[in-house]
Amino acid sequence: MTEYHSTSLDLSIRIALGLEMMRPAQERGWGRATELARHYNRSRTWLYELGARTKIALEKAMKPGQAGRPVERKELLVDRDYLQRAIAVMPMLTGSVRNIQTGLDLLFDTRRSVGYISQTLQAAGAAAKRQNGNLRLPIPVLGEADEIFVGRKPCLTVVDGRSFLALNLAAATGRSATHWGLTFLDLSEQGIVFQDLAADGARGIRAGLRDAELSVPLRPDLFHLLREGGRLENRLEKAAYKAIGLSERAKRADREAQQPKSRPGRPLKVDLSAEEAGLLEAQALDTHDHFSWLLAEIRQSLEPITPDYRIQDPSLAGESIETAIELLKTLPGKKLADFAEKLTNHLEELLAPLVWLHQTLAPWRNPLPPDLEAWIVASRQHGLRRLKDIPPQWRKTATAIWDGLALFHRSSSLAESLHSWLRPYLSIHRGMPDWLLPLLQLFWNHHVFARGKRAGHSPLQLAGIEEVPELATVFDKLLADPGTA
Repeated sequence: MTEYHSTSLDLSIRIALGLEMMRPAQERGWGRATELARHYNRSRTWLYELGARTKIALEKAMKPGQAGRPVERKELLVDRDYLQRAIAVMPMLTGSVRNIQTGLDLLFDTRRSVGYISQTLQAAGAAAKRQNGNLRLPIPVLGEADEIFVGRKPCLTVVDGRSFLALNLAAATGRSATHWGLTFLDLSEQGIVFQDLAADGARGIRAGLRDAELSVPLRPDLFHLLREGGRLENRLEKAAYKAIGLSERAKRADREAQQPKSRPGRPLKVDLSAEEAGLLEAQALDTHDHFSWLLAEIRQSLEPITPDYRIQDPSLAGESIETAIELLKTLPGKKLADFAEKLTNHLEELLAPLVWLHQTLAPWRNPLPPDLEAWIVASRQHGLRRLKDIPPQWRKTATAIWDGLALFHRSSSLAESLHSWLRPYLSIHRGMPDWLLPLLQLFWNHHVFARGKRAGHSPLQLAGIEEVPELATVFDKLLADPGTA
């Protein structure tokens, strides 16, 4: 049906014509439509369209509504001025209940009490919690577990290291083995299957996994341990610079002492001779240089891929790290000795991801020419996964190697990244109200990444969920039927 426009006929005439054309032809009389068309200088088609539109409008207006208080409706004109005002106002709204109240007033000319807003948030949080609990994933996840605190109250976080999907985001009364064990059991009952679980040194996570009796390989967070090594390296660097400054000062004091006439002002005071300071300088530089070299060797040994694009051999990696540990023990300082001891205690766990990768890819690598393997690995490292560039007989092998490398997992860095996003919200609300974390989890899992390698996809989509609704649709339906949301 085409649009009709008639500016020469006022509203009363158009209403009268519409009502006339709604009448059955036998009631209107034969030729009445032609008569009206000629009188008002309009086509018969225009008249019939007017009658049809009048009928639709009347049916819509006269349709019986739901019993009870009518729903409040307000039209909002979103023009350029409104958009500019909204853009200017939104950065001032922190998300607190009071700020939500202010935002409703400024943006929608609508006033609601703090109690009404709080009740709405409670209902939305409860609906979001139910919806989060209905999450089902088609493939095993690379689990990452971590904790974030508001005061003494922890939030227990579990993230999928493959999709960045928030699997658990919930406040708890503690972080003991019991708390974490129940969390893992809840996720297991929800149908979440862990391929492995990466976590830092938190004892509650390790003990909770044991208490839950889930056969999930535990991966110690590699970067927490290496971060400690990085801090030691920085400390040794500062100590070296300090020793260099002390040595230069001692040398200058020694030169001034040998001059026949002292310089104006107070003489330089040093506690060490130039020779003693020089020895300390040499020792500090030597310690820093050797530690930096050994730390670099350890880091490279734990990489899944060697510099020449080979799959890391865990046996050779273990031997290299053990040699580095023995050399670390020869360096002066208790902190360096403690670091070496920690590496020794966690060596088997640190090598576990390499062992898994080596065993997983062994059936595919055995018949593969070394040069072709290096090319396949290099193409993956540089984001050039193109099967068409690989001989047909090796394409299945290449896909298996790429998939195996994609599942290599050794850190809980994504859980920490989620916490960096979460922390401002916890600060604004001065805690973790019951409704907050479920809503944040629902939002995070449905939001679409704007940048990076995940751009254009939501965590749910990356996790293999088909037909994920848009975020706006999710929140539209969130409170539509709280019992089934």
